[in-house]
Amino acid sequence: MIFVSLVYICAVMIKRFFPITAFFLLCIPITLWGQDYEVTFLGIPVVRVHIQQIPDDNPTLVTYEYTARTNPFFSAIYKVNNRYRVTMDTSMSRIVSYEKKISQKNFQQSFHTQYKPEKTIYSTGDERISETGRHTMLSLLLALTRVNTPREFSIPLEIEGAYYSALMIPREKNSNILEWEILLLPDGGSSVLATTDLFTSRLADPEAQRFIRVDISSGHIVAARFTLSPYTLTARILGDS
Repeated sequence: MIFVSLVYICAVMIKRFFPITAFFLLCIPITLWGQDYEVTFLGIPVVRVHIQQIPDDNPTLVTYEYTARTNPFFSAIYKVNNRYRVTMDTSMSRIVSYEKKISQKNFQQSFHTQYKPEKTIYSTGDERISETGRHTMLSLLLALTRVNTPREFSIPLEIEGAYYSALMIPREKNSNILEWEILLLPDGGSSVLATTDLFTSRLADPEAQRFIRVDISSGHIVAARFTLSPYTLTARILGDS
């Protein structure tokens, strides 16, 4: 009975929180090789994330593609097989495009965004006036790997048409590891999607806590933590592949 209850709790928490933590993990920049990460809940591994940089024909751009899949045990409860891709300039200060292909149990979704100098174009047909320096969560996390000094700062953020001010707060610096807390403050706009994946629906929850740990010597994110009381999901790097 205890085991059955634990499985049920894990299934519910995966449904609510796994995509958020997995998304954090999927934002780790690498250089034409792969890295694997493991997401755990209550100390139990639930998903494996693989990130790979994709060669780009334009030498001024970098593209990252990654997958997140539940392990065989949890796939029987709540199967996740998600893919994301983001293209930015090599300084990681300007995003060019973002796309996702979501497969979470009974939910399927494909979505694409192009960021042009004068406007942002969504695959839904919506358009918004562009703002210089506005990031998505994915591009923001990529940009964080370029910050070596623990200082508080804010960056304009966009989540599928909804605008936020992302406040970056350094919480800990230990040797080469720098931990950031990310606070999201509403700043106008609204989602261009009537429904969205679980990650997006919970990412900006005002009660959520989001932490990223960066190895500033390698420029990699090595861990992520997402908390929506009373539950926490954690993710850690497994190594290079």
